[in-house]
Amino acid sequence: MQSAGQMTRAGRWLVLLPLGAWAVMAAVGYLPTKSLGGRPGVEGMIVGQAVVLAVVYATLLPAVRRMVGLDAPGRLRLGLKAGAIRLIVTLSVITVIACVGGVAPVSFLVWVAIAYVVIIQVETLALVYWNKPPENEP
Repeated sequence: MQSAGQMTRAGRWLVLLPLGAWAVMAAVGYLPTKSLGGRPGVEGMIVGQAVVLAVVYATLLPAVRRMVGLDAPGRLRLGLKAGAIRLIVTLSVITVIACVGGVAPVSFLVWVAIAYVVIIQVETLALVYWNKPPENEP
């Protein structure tokens, strides 16, 4: 089992990963989105990514704080619960934004989907790594 210090360091990295994923997505997606959708497309991209990032941090930070004291199965259960809550909140927020308008809907929804998939993938890999038993254990 990992020490509290190791879990806290892993938790800090887990918290920083979505921000790093967002930065990569924004850098890679800017030019294609601008060429296909112009300024409204870029605004939709930014709003879509911002919504996903905000929801991720709203669900991730409390979960990571609670994960530190749990064993691997407890962290997994808590991660799955946080993921379910995240999906419900994300769908609710994007529905409101898409209905109210103000952003290019196609760009907004495409970037919500891309951001959601990328950030969930990054978090899943980090959680798997975090829950991996140390190699020196039998």
